[in-house]
Amino acid sequence: MQKKTGFLLIADISGYTPFIKNHSMRKKPLIGKKIADFWDSHADKLINTLLEEIIENFEPVMKFNKLEGDAALFFLEELNGENQIQGIYDKMLTTREKFNLKVNSLQFVQSCPCDPCQQSKNLKLKMFLHKGFFHQTEIRNNQELSGEALIFIHRMLKNKIKSSEYFLFSEAVLKNLDKHLEFSLVTQKVDDFGKQKFGFIDFEDKAHFVSDNTFAQKLLDTYKMLSFFTNKKNQHSEA
Repeated sequence: MQKKTGFLLIADISGYTPFIKNHSMRKKPLIGKKIADFWDSHADKLINTLLEEIIENFEPVMKFNKLEGDAALFFLEELNGENQIQGIYDKMLTTREKFNLKVNSLQFVQSCPCDPCQQSKNLKLKMFLHKGFFHQTEIRNNQELSGEALIFIHRMLKNKIKSSEYFLFSEAVLKNLDKHLEFSLVTQKVDDFGKQKFGFIDFEDKAHFVSDNTFAQKLLDTYKMLSFFTNKKNQHSEA
């Protein structure tokens, strides 16, 4: 077990919980389970596609650790003399931008009437960044992280912020951020850690979803939607 100092980041897709609200559907006899299974398959495909986009964008800067439901956990060991925090922040900005572009490029799935496809345009990205000590242990070729910093960043997700798209930085991170960066200072009560100060950047309503409702576009979207959900490799044309 190695004790390290570094950065932990969680990229969390907001809107995921209501996006797969199928538990009540399964209680309905006969058709309920089939509909729920159908919805689940579409929800899984969409979320996995978006998580792949997040991981692909972050991996050049931070190491991907694991998926946690609708979220991805990354870490980076601190190196003295390097301005790592600026590189992480820049990657957060570009990942958010590419995530929203990917959501917009998947608008063709709305030609499917199922609830996950209809709600997919509402998916947004929240990112949480913390700096601290954590332990790294290799178990069966998997890098497992543990320690107080890991507990803290997971508690950061359980806040009372009323936004579906934002960045949240712990106080330990704020000390290393560019002083000219514009963010709001907020105080949140964190379980087992008491009141904590955070840097908060809100992006709510700053992403735009563009759609084309012409008949020809609807036909094309239907074809792309069917190809998307039947192609196991998730390779599809977005032109």
